Amino acid sequence: MRDWQDERTHGAKTYFETNRWGMHWGGFGEPNPYVESYRRPLSDILNGLTGAGWTLDRFVEPLPVPEMEAVDPRHFAELSMAPAFICVRAYK
Repeated sequence: MRDWQDERTHGAKTYFETNRWGMHWGGFGEPNPYVESYRRPLSDILNGLTGAGWTLDRFVEPLPVPEMEAVDPRHFAELSMAPAFICVRAYK
């Protein structure tokens, strides 16, 4: 979710396009792994689940834990203002 706040990570793509992308994750110590995923609109994620017969149980946009502020105040402040991840729990 967070990459849509930064033009460097979404380039000319729109929020509504599904595309594969990747980046090196930092902030967790070495090594900084290269992580790839698919970006898609939230409606595609949730409607895809329910269309396949899953029932949405919970949807969470997590906030950082308070301990993060002492370790990485800049990212703590950013993540306290807007989500970087979404978590979906569903059951069949």
